[in-house]
Amino acid sequence: MMKKKFSSEKGITSADIIVAVILITIFITILIVASDTLRKDSQTIEREAEAMYYAINAIEMAKGQDFSVLPAKGTNKIQNVPELQDGYIKDKDGNTTPYYQTITVEDYTELGQNFDKEPEILKKITVTIAYQQNDQEKNVTLSTIRTKEE
Repeated sequence: MMKKKFSSEKGITSADIIVAVILITIFITILIVASDTLRKDSQTIEREAEAMYYAINAIEMAKGQDFSVLPAKGTNKIQNVPELQDGYIKDKDGNTTPYYQTITVEDYTELGQNFDKEPEILKKITVTIAYQQNDQEKNVTLSTIRTKEE
């Protein structure tokens, strides 16, 4: 019996090299895109977690204040507590962060249909932390209710 010779037995051809280069390029491109996506996702999660951390700290600080420090009905900003003022947040070293906090306080009677209720007993504290992520403004908002203890 006679063996048939195939053209592939001649060794590596230029077509084989071109196909290999194309496959390697596609594989490397997929790896780069996947790693870039993972990096962006982790940065997004990190920024949101940091904003949430600042919001929780502000809520806890506002809840820790004496009820008399919270604004009276008709106003919505806490006075005389620098850490609870609207503005860019400072980190523990005193450096300004890219996170902007807005804190509002509403009396229960100013919410919805509660005009007939007794004022200055319940306050709703809302903290919003805004920041930039990928040229978009993002924010985290937390609210809590504070009661007057007698």
